[in-house]
Amino acid sequence: MTVSATDLRPAAAPVAAPLPAGRVVALDVFRGLAILAVVAHHLAGLGARSASEGSVLAVALAVLNRSLLFVVPAFVFMTALVLTRSALRHFDARSYYRARARTALLPYLLWTVLYVLFRFLTGQEDAAEWSDPARWVTWLQYGKGYYHLYFLLVVLQFYVVLPLLLPLWRRRWPLWGVLLGAAGAQLAVYGLNRADILNFAFPATMAVWYVPSLALGMYFGANDGAFEALWGRGRGWIVGMAALGLAWFLPLSLAALQDEQVNTLAFSAANWAYTAAAVLALFGASLALSAAGGWWVRALTVLGTLSLQIYLLHPALLYLLEQWGFPAHPLAFTLTLLAYGLVALLLPVLVARALAGTAASRWLFGR
Repeated sequence: MTVSATDLRPAAAPVAAPLPAGRVVALDVFRGLAILAVVAHHLAGLGARSASEGSVLAVALAVLNRSLLFVVPAFVFMTALVLTRSALRHFDARSYYRARARTALLPYLLWTVLYVLFRFLTGQEDAAEWSDPARWVTWLQYGKGYYHLYFLLVVLQFYVVLPLLLPLWRRRWPLWGVLLGAAGAQLAVYGLNRADILNFAFPATMAVWYVPSLALGMYFGANDGAFEALWGRGRGWIVGMAALGLAWFLPLSLAALQDEQVNTLAFSAANWAYTAAAVLALFGASLALSAAGGWWVRALTVLGTLSLQIYLLHPALLYLLEQWGFPAHPLAFTLTLLAYGLVALLLPVLVARALAGTAASRWLFGR
């Protein structure tokens, strides 16, 4: 299967055209698959810590955990795609920033406080840290209230700069130009950080650490039908690039997980290449699933519409479940781990459904 230069050009569909119903379903299916991958990623990390060191089970869980590191870029990509398309159709700065403050900034601040309190109550943090202003600055500035909250900080940064980027996407760019520009910009960010000019304390908490995912999301958000055309003609290339990216990234990531010395440029480049391709493959799979229909599509759609609630709640549940421990036998261990994962996935769904339409839901989840 080949991809010509024509395949890489944006589709000619007008920006203001309504999305087909299948595309809307595909967006929710994408979020559903992505949140399943998030829970599986954290679950695999939990299991790898608890399994016998060096066992086949521990290695398999570590491989799964590292292979699913595309999850945050996936949500970054989808955020950029949906928001860019909406903003290009109609944009009012006052309404835009008011909505972002209500639906993103306030939940981020609230969940930071809640998770810091959770850490103190569960003994994960020394209570003396509560009164240290420097610790609060770190928790809020870098999304370190709990290990998953940095994603909310990343999207908040993107929300702030999106209006400045919109004029760029009112032009039609070839996909190859977007890819080259994103790669160059990302390497420039890496170089500036290594030279201590940007001096990011935690690079992964910065939106500019996800330039390829952001650029691809904005490109496909600005060009309706472009991804469908690309996937229709070049899905083999996309899946192949994701597989090659994983083959490059996985050994480096596993080595870093074992605290071995790894070239940071090679690690970062492999990470960006793999996650960008994996995100596109996931979007393509979402389109295929949404077209096929079936009960699993309906289930994924439910998970997709409640993905934020699941994202915010499941880490606390996994921590509490981990305290129960695991059986020694590998099969019993695996079944217990899967049971923990189901609880961490389904309980937030029940909570979200119970709170739907209430003031508590609007405060906690911005919706």
